[in-house]
Amino acid sequence: MTSDRSKTGKDGEGFPPEPAPEIARMGMNLFLLSLAVLFSATIIAIVIVRSQNPAWGENAPKIPDLAWLSTAVMVLVSVVSQVGWMAVRRDRMRIFSGSMMLVLLLGFLFLYLQEQVWTQMLNSGEAQSFSASTSLHGWSIYALGLLHALHIAGGLIFQGYVTIHGMLGGYWSLHCEQVRLVNQYWHFLDAIWIGLFAFLLWLA
Repeated sequence: MTSDRSKTGKDGEGFPPEPAPEIARMGMNLFLLSLAVLFSATIIAIVIVRSQNPAWGENAPKIPDLAWLSTAVMVLVSVVSQVGWMAVRRDRMRIFSGSMMLVLLLGFLFLYLQEQVWTQMLNSGEAQSFSASTSLHGWSIYALGLLHALHIAGGLIFQGYVTIHGMLGGYWSLHCEQVRLVNQYWHFLDAIWIGLFAFLLWLA
């Protein structure tokens, strides 16, 4: 028998049913698989170009130390998202809501820090030899960073929806599939960024 709470929020307002968990999970898994293929193909293409370009990296600035801070923030996004997921499964709604808000803030902080990293690199390099338009090395760094940042922005839209929906009482222990999906997405982007950051260090 279906619980009344599966149809209404804590204030008695109705919420649309979530999609079937199996379909939602399959859709997310296929989406993440396609992103993994996209990032992998981009990295392989850059490796091939690098191996054929003996002048790779000339006049290129080092990756700023600020990039390490942005990486730490990305890890925190994943950790806090996991805390929120565990909280909603136990109906600890204050912890859940606070975690979702913090994930949003950390996500925007990551994008801000990344913008500062790219700005520092461009300003510290030779403008005529290191940019996305004049240097293969510069193009590789900015292309990978932009690709990841775009998916962070998409994640923040999803996270914003989950956060607002949660604050309105739309999730609880038996009705939280979307929270699980956004948590999975952040774990994926965290793993992707760590791999990309290691790759960018190698490129430099």
